[in-house]
Amino acid sequence: MMADDKHPVKLLCVRCGHANDERDSRCESCRSPLDAFASGTPWEMGTATGSAYATPTSPRSKPIIFWGAWLYFGPSAIGAFYFIAGFILSWITGESRMENLTESHAVLVLALMYGLLSSWALWSVTKGYLKKNSDPTD
Repeated sequence: MMADDKHPVKLLCVRCGHANDERDSRCESCRSPLDAFASGTPWEMGTATGSAYATPTSPRSKPIIFWGAWLYFGPSAIGAFYFIAGFILSWITGESRMENLTESHAVLVLALMYGLLSSWALWSVTKGYLKKNSDPTD
C-alpha cells in the first residue's frame, strides 16, 4: 500500500505495538528491527532493547562457564594486580630491578591490560550467571 500526503502508512512494531513511519528500519520506541531481513542479523538482535530480544541475545551463563571463567581468570586477575602493586611499590622505594625504563613501562602496561581484561571477563560472566530473569532449568 502506497502512502499519500494525507494518509501516511504506519508500520506497527510486533514487539511493542508502536506505530512507526514506513521508512524506519527500527522501532522508535524499543529500537527493535521492523523488517524481516534486519531481525535475523546478530547485530540487529544484539542492539535491540525490546523485551522480545532481551533474553535470547543475553542468556544466563551456565554454571560450568561461570566456574571455568573464575578458575581461569580469577588467579590471572589477582596475579596481574599483585604484580602491578609490587612493581609500583618497588619503584617507589627505589628497589626496582629493571634499569631500562621503556622495558619496565611495557611490562607494567601489559600486566595492567591483562588484569583489566581478566576482570572484565569475570564481571561479564558473573553478571550473566546472576541474572534474575533466567530459566531455572539451566
